[in-house]
Amino acid sequence: MKLLLVRHPKPDVPKGQCYGQADVPIVADWQQDAEAIRIWLRQQFPQHSWQFYHSPLQRTRLLAHALHPDSIPVDALKEVDFGTWERRLWSDIPKVDIDAWLDNLVDHAPYQGETLAQLLSRVMAWFEEVKQADQDAVLVTHSGVIKVMLAALCGMPLAQCFRFNPSYSSITELDIGADYAMLNRLGAGDWVE
Repeated sequence: MKLLLVRHPKPDVPKGQCYGQADVPIVADWQQDAEAIRIWLRQQFPQHSWQFYHSPLQRTRLLAHALHPDSIPVDALKEVDFGTWERRLWSDIPKVDIDAWLDNLVDHAPYQGETLAQLLSRVMAWFEEVKQADQDAVLVTHSGVIKVMLAALCGMPLAQCFRFNPSYSSITELDIGADYAMLNRLGAGDWVE
């Protein structure tokens, strides 16, 4: 199966704000990104049949419906829950808390929300059903979801998922088989050394 992971357009939030499952708006010109993605899909995959899924948060829902009005909302595709850090500026979060999180990204959540391991479990439990259906799919989702999926599907340690940095409105393309995943396209500027 072919899998496209599409990140939502840029949110309209104060610079440096932590937002995970907070339902924040997107910038006013987001339709330009939607049109560019539609054109790319038509050019790269003419006459291709896709099943579209999206996170129900508005920054993904709006883009998904612009791409395909019958896109299906899926709670499992929501961004990681940052708990008490939601809508706070990163600069206002105590450095000791951020450092504790960075020391154990996979299993620690000082913000009283989800860990990356919990996010991965939620996303991949749902994705297994999609994979079993073996129908090409487009997931309109969030950076955290894309990062953990790429780590899992490409056989990387989850603690290294931060190395992927999907840009707003980027498209990551994979071919998924029964026992393999091949990364064909990583959205522009999406790899961090």
